[in-house]
Amino acid sequence: MVPFTNRELERAWRENLSASVQSIRSNPHRLLLFYAVECGLKAVIMKKKGKIGTRTDYFAEIIDAQHNINKLLDLLRIDGRLRLPRQIQMCDTLDSKNNTEKRKLNTGQINQMWRYGGRSFGICTDQELEKKLLNISEWIKRELL
Repeated sequence: MVPFTNRELERAWRENLSASVQSIRSNPHRLLLFYAVECGLKAVIMKKKGKIGTRTDYFAEIIDAQHNINKLLDLLRIDGRLRLPRQIQMCDTLDSKNNTEKRKLNTGQINQMWRYGGRSFGICTDQELEKKLLNISEWIKRELL
């Protein structure tokens, strides 16, 4: 993990968020939104701990959470309505023998799904995940003001 300062994380949150709110919704836009939220949550964690100016590699809990949005929300003790579903169903794929393979993701794997062109369906669609990430980003905005 490359270490980043709180200021760098805030800047990344703002830049990625602005790039993700285009009118055409696609995986690249959602991926930037995901990373904006991840950066923003890490910036809030560092701010609340009074460690502005230090780096992410000084926070074992940030390193442990990696890309898991719910773990980052847990560190901030955020109420459950902002949390993402614990498990996300990704569209099925075929294995090497042409058998259908079910794919379930946790909230630390959404970035991989969107990075490689996958999409979610069922209880939580890409659009619903995007809406939840936008709600988290609104919370972040209030915390970083």
